[in-house]
Amino acid sequence: MAIRQATRDDVGELISLFEAVYAETKFMLMEPGESVVDAQALAARIENGANAQTEIWFVSRTDAGLNGFLYGRRGAARRNRHSLYLVMGVRKAAWGQGIGSSLLESIERWALAAAIHRLELTVIAANERAIRAYARAGFVREGTKRDSLMIDGSYVDEIYMSKLLSP
Repeated sequence: MAIRQATRDDVGELISLFEAVYAETKFMLMEPGESVVDAQALAARIENGANAQTEIWFVSRTDAGLNGFLYGRRGAARRNRHSLYLVMGVRKAAWGQGIGSSLLESIERWALAAAIHRLELTVIAANERAIRAYARAGFVREGTKRDSLMIDGSYVDEIYMSKLLSP
């Protein structure tokens, strides 16, 4: 397994990975087929975001291809520019192999170099496996976003979590 920053060359596989992850779990925001991603626009976002340090993408790769991603979006205003909002997805077949932890370690190193002080995310409350993984990585619960999403006709809560970084 190799963790590295995504490049525009990863776009086709990354789009396929999104759809695979959406199809394998109900713990993501998007459902299968809901996310229509323009490959050229995503390639530009990956490149421009990395150059401006406003967005960052990391991917996990094995010989079989991409099996995980971690996206970070920096706050746009001066008052929240020190924060990075995270979204992560890992193929179900790769769960429990340390991919999520490795992705988080990579983005944390990047964040420190980019003067980020706060990492933040939301996770579906029923996703106990992910909540435990984030806690092991140093994230703490901040609160509950009640009835935040509707999955299969039922409202579900999301948990806010964050990790403060020291320079």
